[in-house]
Formats: sequence, C-alpha cells, structure tokens
Amino acid sequence: MKKILATTFLCICSSISYAAQFPLTVKAENGTIILQKKPERIIVLEFGLLDELKLLGIKPVGVGKSDSSEGQDPVYLQEFLKDIPGVGTRDEPSLEAIAKLKPDLILGEVSFISKLGPQLNKIAPTVLLNGILGDTEVQKKNLQILSEITDRESRVSAIVKNHDQIRNNAIAMAQKSPQKKVLIGYITPSGVFRALSSNAIATPILKDLNKINLIQEKSSQHRVEVTVEGIINMNPDQIAILLTDGDLSPYKKLQENPLWKDVRAFKGNQIYFLDRNVWAKTHGIEAMQIKYQEAIESGFLAGIPHNKILMN
Repeated sequence: MKKILATTFLCICSSISYAAQFPLTVKAENGTIILQKKPERIIVLEFGLLDELKLLGIKPVGVGKSDSSEGQDPVYLQEFLKDIPGVGTRDEPSLEAIAKLKPDLILGEVSFISKLGPQLNKIAPTVLLNGILGDTEVQKKNLQILSEITDRESRVSAIVKNHDQIRNNAIAMAQKSPQKKVLIGYITPSGVFRALSSNAIATPILKDLNKINLIQEKSSQHRVEVTVEGIINMNPDQIAILLTDGDLSPYKKLQENPLWKDVRAFKGNQIYFLDRNVWAKTHGIEAMQIKYQEAIESGFLAGIPHNKILMN
C-alpha cells in the first residue's frame, strides 16, 4: 500500500505512531516521486533540509556546502558536518561527486537546483522542497515529509513543540516593545550594504519580532544594494548587520563613509551584529530557533542599545 504525503502541512502532534510503508509516494515541488524502499544513503543539497535531518537523527552520506563568498558552513551544523563528504556547493553541486557516493535519495531546494533535477534523477530519486522563505509552516511541512521518508515520525511532535515554545516566547517578548522599522543585511568587503529583500528568509522572522523590513521589494537574489544616503532617507529605527564568520572589517569599511555618522540608528546605538550564516543562509527549524534566541541575546528584539550589550 502506498502512502501519499500531502503538500499542505497536516497536524503532526498526534500520539499515534506507525511505520512508513514502501513503496512511498512523495508529492514534492518537482512532482510526484516514488521511493521503492526506505533510503539509507541520502545526499542533501540545502542547509535547511540538513538542519531537519539532524533533528530527526539522520546523517547523510554527502552534503552541498557553502560557496567561497559565503564564508564557512553554519557553526551550529559544523560538528554534524565534519565527517560528511562535500559534493560541491548547494546550487552548483558536482554530479560526479554525487554519483560516486551511490545515493539512494537526493534532497534539495527547488529554487536552487530545479534545472538539475533530470540529471540528478538519473543518479537517484530526487526530492526538491521549498524551504528558502523560512516560513514556520513550510519548515514543519518539510520536517513531516522528511520524517515519513526516513521513518522517524515519532520524533516530530517533540521537535515541533520545542520550536513553538521558543518562537512563542520571542513573539510574547516582542509584543511588549513598540514596533520598529528596520534594515537587515550584510556588507561586502568593499563596504556596500546589501539589505535583505521582502522575500528573504529573515523577513517572516522580523514580523514575529514585531519589526517591519523597510525593503518592500522582492529580489531573485533576496537582497538589494542600499547606499548610505538611501539608509539615511529610509530612517530605520534599527539596523541589523549580518557578519560573515564574525568579521567586522566590512562594517569598518562602511564606517569610513562620512555620512554614516548621520544614520539615526547609528547615533542611537541601534545597530546590532547577527550571524549571516543563520539569518541569510540557513532555513531549517533549528536555524529559526537560533534567530529568535540571537535576537533576544543581542538586544535587537527589545531595542537595548548595543553598546550596553557589548559591555556586558
């Protein structure tokens, strides 16, 4: 008997448990995929899906890595990743490296590698999911699909409960503070500010934190370049700067612009430093939990002046 995975997230908090039945029909973003048996050799080409496999206790045999411009892989995944072979980057994987690992399932982000789907399917069944927006319900749906594929459905309820507790705590804290208009983004080595767009993965998290992303436009690259003059005109209450591997040198380069001292958020000590790896690159459930926690601990959520945070 085949079991069909729904494309909308169903209630996953039931105490009823059952083993997955194969062949298994998976309705993914790249169509209907039939898995003849439970996969044992999984390759993952997206950090959010890797995040959720980690929560389910499943270790893949190969992973797509960060590209050279993004810095290192997310710190919270590094211990898990340390002995897993890389197969190129997440959006430009090596078909040869993938084939050598003899996978029986390939997982990826549909917006990254949909064009490679036919080639990947020749190597192993390929399931492409949509998790790049970082929406909580999308991530829960992905978790449910992955749990059924790997026969780990019994773990889902506890994972979701823990996530919801962290998220609801952050939302409750955020409602105690006035709504803020913010810019969030990273700075290039040359000192250019790249603000995350309205369709970036951080935007729904900002909404939970009672903050409005001043960048209302969408971008295929999930970012738009903003001049210092543009920042002054937007007049954000707060600015969150995403650091690549903790490197402050791009921010120091931006500060060389004499107009930076006129930015209201700078004058009011409302500039915060967050981790680019989780705010702009990783989309899974654990990554979202880290975003909420980092927003609290940095003072960004409550609007605590950053100099006070740095002195603690």
